Amino acid sequence: TFSCASCNRSYSRKQELNRHLKSFTKERPFACTNCARAFNRKDILKRHINTIH
Repeated sequence: TFSCASCNRSYSRKQELNRHLKSFTKERPFACTNCARAFNRKDILKRHINTIH
């Protein structure tokens, strides 16, 4: 398993841990073109667009 050093959550795949680790950064490279919101994951941006706009 792969464990987060910050919060001790564990994941079975390294890819899942890497995605989780991005939640601790301020980086938000996926910006909505309809409003001022920005996200750290593309799938969350897509969900935002589909549910809000």
